[in-house]
Amino acid sequence: MDSLPSEAEALLATSPDEFVRERQRVTRALRDEGRRDEAEAVATMRKPSPVVLAANRAARDRPAAAKGAAKAAERVAKAQLGADTAAYRTALTELEQSLDLLAQVALAHLSKGKPVTNAVSRRLRDLLRNAVADETARGELVRGVLREETETAGFGAFAGVTPPASKGRGPRSDSAAKRKQEEKRRERERELGDELARAEASLEEAMQAEKRAERERQDAERAVESARKKLDRLRTDAES
Repeated sequence: MDSLPSEAEALLATSPDEFVRERQRVTRALRDEGRRDEAEAVATMRKPSPVVLAANRAARDRPAAAKGAAKAAERVAKAQLGADTAAYRTALTELEQSLDLLAQVALAHLSKGKPVTNAVSRRLRDLLRNAVADETARGELVRGVLREETETAGFGAFAGVTPPASKGRGPRSDSAAKRKQEEKRRERERELGDELARAEASLEEAMQAEKRAERERQDAERAVESARKKLDRLRTDAES
């Protein structure tokens, strides 16, 4: 992630409705301070998807859960290199608990009292899982500064594949074909999630543009009415 001034990091945990306004405010403040390069970096920031913003807000609301998820993810990765099934399962359970808490908080931010679709819920949980599986994104999640929905190759380790076998156990029950099929399914799910995110972002931008256009129309109508009244008064005065 490109470096951002500390003032801009707060943008990554705002609500989608406030992002553009806050970005403009921070940009103006930086320009007023003469920090033009930083102001330009903030001005060109793309608004993250609502799912990303919600995940960041959840991580900031529940920092212990975010840190717990990051540490548990590291233990899961380490346990996979050995054959300690018990350690693997313990770390995986702790990871799932921390991620579940973060997901619940993030969904509360997303819902605003309204039901969240299953597709959005899956996107959010996939985002959290993928973030803790990537070293860089893991740190960004802990700080609540994610900027995109991370895609992490080989994330199946955190998504329910069979734990490493202890000595003396037989082969894993999952066949290579099934694992490959599951990987393809997840890849397709991520693609559809990205497509949905882009569509939602476009819709939101269109709605904001519509609001701006409505405000401009109202301003224009008031200007026309004001000009008409002034002209009428001028003509009345000329006739009297």
